[in-house]
Amino acid sequence: MSPDEPRRTRMRAEDRRTQILDVTQQIASREGFHAATLKRVATESGVSRTVIYQQFGDLAGLFVALIDRETQRAAEHFADVLAAALRTPAPQLSLGGIFMGVLHAVDAHPETWRLFLFPPEGAPPELHQRMLASEERVRAQLASALLGIDPAMPDPEYSARVLQAAGRELLQLRLSDPTNATDDRLLALAERLDHAVRSSSRVPTYEKAPTD
Repeated sequence: MSPDEPRRTRMRAEDRRTQILDVTQQIASREGFHAATLKRVATESGVSRTVIYQQFGDLAGLFVALIDRETQRAAEHFADVLAAALRTPAPQLSLGGIFMGVLHAVDAHPETWRLFLFPPEGAPPELHQRMLASEERVRAQLASALLGIDPAMPDPEYSARVLQAAGRELLQLRLSDPTNATDDRLLALAERLDHAVRSSSRVPTYEKAPTD
């Protein structure tokens, strides 16, 4: 082994795969996907490029594997939060509670959520495809939760879209400005959104008066 080659340690194939994905994620998150070259990932992972080819096929395969792993993780985080919220009796179920659960998931796994809340420069199209599919699932789950809060709520689909957009903005603030985006501040905003949605479900609708 030449002096400039990385020192390699024996590792199970599954652990090595995880390590390579972690290194790729760190580089892409800090500097963008364009910085995660095969040579760079191999060097920082302490492996040869041949190992990456064996594990992932090529660089595009490596990126897709990373995106799929993080998409699955984020989906599991959100599903856990929603499942816990839906175990709450309907009178106590709130959007604020759901939001705080997601916020804590973001705090616990910031790199996973950063990938989707702040897509790195040079992200492959698969990331945006997975994001669109995930956003559709989240909207459907939010609409279901809104109906759990108020079965008579009008237009839960569009309400879920508005809440999803607002929630994304608040989570971005948590990652980009954690000092000011405190639990209390974000929860207060989430609760105001919750109140606005609940209030809108009680606003009477008026039929247009017939004309002669």
